[in-house]
Amino acid sequence: MTIGYTAATPQEVAESFGISVEWVREQARRGRVPHLKFGRGKIRFLPEHIDALVRLATVDGVDPEAEPPAEASADLGSLGATVRSLRAHQRRPHVQGDPQMF
Repeated sequence: MTIGYTAATPQEVAESFGISVEWVREQARRGRVPHLKFGRGKIRFLPEHIDALVRLATVDGVDPEAEPPAEASADLGSLGATVRSLRAHQRRPHVQGDPQMF
């Protein structure tokens, strides 16, 4: 009986993508990507696990033809300043461009 699994170590995965082994292990440890775990600290990645890692790290591009996002529907200026932000502005009056808030 022959089993035809091909599993990669975290080192092999990291090498193939030019990333750190620690980052690969961290993604597995946090459960962000599936993996095989054998004993203490011995993990392996099947091809479908590596595909999941690629999907995790993939950043979608922005279509330059797409419409810009709609403006915020709520006027956040009506919330006013908080006590904490007023104190922060009082502590740094030397910052240019800060409107007088108090």
